[in-house]
Amino acid sequence: MKTGMRRFLTLFKTELKLTLRSLDMVIFAVIMPVVVLVIVGVIFGDGGETGMIASTFGAFLAIGICAVGLMGLPLTLAEYRHRKVLKRLQVTPVHPGLLLSVQLATQTLVAVVSALLVTIAARLLFGLDLPGSPVMIVGAFLLVLISIFSLGLMIASSARDVRRAGMIASLLYFPMLLFSGTTIPFPVFPESVQRVASVLPLRHGIALLNGVAQGERLGSFLPEIGLLVALAVVGIAVSIRTFRWDMDS
Repeated sequence: MKTGMRRFLTLFKTELKLTLRSLDMVIFAVIMPVVVLVIVGVIFGDGGETGMIASTFGAFLAIGICAVGLMGLPLTLAEYRHRKVLKRLQVTPVHPGLLLSVQLATQTLVAVVSALLVTIAARLLFGLDLPGSPVMIVGAFLLVLISIFSLGLMIASSARDVRRAGMIASLLYFPMLLFSGTTIPFPVFPESVQRVASVLPLRHGIALLNGVAQGERLGSFLPEIGLLVALAVVGIAVSIRTFRWDMDS
């Protein structure tokens, strides 16, 4: 048990350093959510419980989840497979499953740090005061994170190389980033665009996050919760069934 924990912590530190050295992850997952928050706050100039920032707070949290789950996680695992890192680890005491667990923990930490920075910035700069329960907000955040991560794992499982993984990830990442209400407040979109964007899983995650942040009843979001749970279950099941440590085997 102690040996396994030491290996986990050693790998975790290494993976965290590599992640922090990735300028793309730092920009898109950590810096970008705060920048978008500040821009929206400056444009709409409101805070408190009923302003634009409070009503769309979940969108700022979702930016980090989207970047980490749809770009960082699948591309990192696809690159490790492409470079035969996973295959080489199979003959060492460090089982590939340990590396996968470490990678999930690392990416989750990045998403959590992003969310904390967004929350701190919103409170300090715009006086954000959410009426929703912190426990409910954290629970909704974790559900959205798990569901989006399941998509990332499916990409990592099905893509045969880094190039294909990047193409699939981009086809999911950019539409969700642009039309789910993350970088552009969803109420600003025309009704026709909102209807089309409703097919995006992240849109439902943001609706859930926004609702619980505003203190709305959880029962009002049963369809969103059901969709996110179903996505997580199916995504994880498909990932387990199709995942290969080496695509040549």
